[in-house]
Amino acid sequence: MGNCLHVDVESRYATGDANIAESVSSASDAEEATALLSSSLAYSTWVELSLQCSNLPHADYLSKSDPMGILYQLRDGVWVEFGRTEMIANNYNPAFVRKFRIMFNFEVVQKFRVLLVDIDKGQDHTTVHPDTCNFLGCCHFELAQVVTGRGKKLALNLTDRQGHPLPHCTATIKAEEESSCKDHFRLHAAALNLRHSEVRGKPDPFLQISRLQDDGTTWLPVYKTEARRKCVSPIWSEIHVRAAQLNNGDAHRPLRFQVYDYESNGAHKLLSYCDLSTHRLRELAAQQDASVPLLPPPGKRGGDYGSLQFRSFVKEFRPTFLDYIAGGAEIGFVVAVDFTASNGDPRQPTSKHFISGVPTQYEQAVMGLGQVIMHYDHDKEFPMLGFGGRKSGDASANHCFSMGQGPGGSCNGIGGLLQAYRRALFEWRLSGPTYFAPVIRQAARMAAENVRSGGPIKYTCLLILTDGEVSDLDATIDAIIEASTLPLSILIVGVGCESFAKMRELDSDKRLLANGSRTAVRDIVQFVEFNRFAGNGAQLAAELLAELPGQMVDYCLRNKVLPPRPTSRSSMPDAPVVAAA
Repeated sequence: MGNCLHVDVESRYATGDANIAESVSSASDAEEATALLSSSLAYSTWVELSLQCSNLPHADYLSKSDPMGILYQLRDGVWVEFGRTEMIANNYNPAFVRKFRIMFNFEVVQKFRVLLVDIDKGQDHTTVHPDTCNFLGCCHFELAQVVTGRGKKLALNLTDRQGHPLPHCTATIKAEEESSCKDHFRLHAAALNLRHSEVRGKPDPFLQISRLQDDGTTWLPVYKTEARRKCVSPIWSEIHVRAAQLNNGDAHRPLRFQVYDYESNGAHKLLSYCDLSTHRLRELAAQQDASVPLLPPPGKRGGDYGSLQFRSFVKEFRPTFLDYIAGGAEIGFVVAVDFTASNGDPRQPTSKHFISGVPTQYEQAVMGLGQVIMHYDHDKEFPMLGFGGRKSGDASANHCFSMGQGPGGSCNGIGGLLQAYRRALFEWRLSGPTYFAPVIRQAARMAAENVRSGGPIKYTCLLILTDGEVSDLDATIDAIIEASTLPLSILIVGVGCESFAKMRELDSDKRLLANGSRTAVRDIVQFVEFNRFAGNGAQLAAELLAELPGQMVDYCLRNKVLPPRPTSRSSMPDAPVVAAA
């Protein structure tokens, strides 16, 4: 493996974790924070990037170049140095040993730049400013390009300072997922003889787990159990959690276990706590009936506050999202746009479909999600549907019509989606009402066809963009329940200022969606309001797509779909060289 270059600049979650933790002032805040982390960081993973180059330019007159690679990350529009490789003396084809450890986040566009420089004699490669070194070449890439590349590898042409290709000069970036991030933990916790402050009755205890952040002072909630009614010795349901979520891949990272008394108003009371680590959990679980004394809340006197017991602890190796992607899995992108009259006349500036020099909210949403998902679809052919529109001469509205002109109503790339959308505004009149069931059933048929076709899984992501409440709620719920057995996720974006109460009903995060005696097999719906993100398509995408990798893996595991075994390195063809952007 070589030496791993650990750098503090990680990803948006490096600061996002801290922001979540700082906002948690009490257990009442922890539920939302835990849900946020569980739906995002739970599906992130650590990868190590390695770098090797071929045919680097000649920079020294009397000897070969002494190259070093510098990795930059684009953060808030500024290129920030992420880390450096070692310097390799007298080499035009360096294979650097030091690696860059990066948190991969599916839902975020992570942009990087590699700069190759020549280190002169007497220069300290760890501190030298790159502007004082001889320039050898550079290239730009997105992390998604690497993890979706053949063999998780991306070969790029190096360019000069002006962006012109340097003939035959290439840089190859290889990604390798940390094995610890593939671990999944199952643990069974119980408490004994809790002390409580109730004058009458017994507490309703639940267990909250937090992990210590890198600053050494901040605790971040990562998991919360259900509350047990009127009980001083609760046994909670088995906890299922990924290593990336629980300890970020570090078995010795401190974990805090807090027992709270549930209150319906959200002002939960801390009863007791203890600090352990994943390593210590395994030791305790191996000792039959071993328990850990619980400590009193801050400001309380000592005494017997009960104990915490771990009845079982199992570490499992489970396939990850990147394992499926490396095995050939794809994510198909299907867009459905609201053409109901409540959007307003597209010819008027007040319309949500008004075309001007600024993209509409519909276009911003498509671009925000599209720039993430496009790397996970090989042919970049994306179907586009409309609903609630009426063509001239038609007596009634069409609740599922195709807007693409390619095979199967598809559009080529994100640009093709935007062109189809604008063209449809001239071909279709806005009508109504707002029915979701037809487009959901159409996407379900696409997902079912992908299953029947065999081969690597193609998971379908349906994006519904709407400005109003759904009019066929029962039919929509039925369609979602039926689709929950298929490789399909549904993302709904509310455009405008409606209350969207029914949309929140469809996004049933706390319980599976049900209609009468029928219940969804799994949660496949995510809803957000566009206005929450002030027109920022990237933030919208991050919120919407956070759960998608986990939903895809959940579908695969439920249906016993395993990723193909990795191809041996000797038989793996080289990654094709990608021209500089």
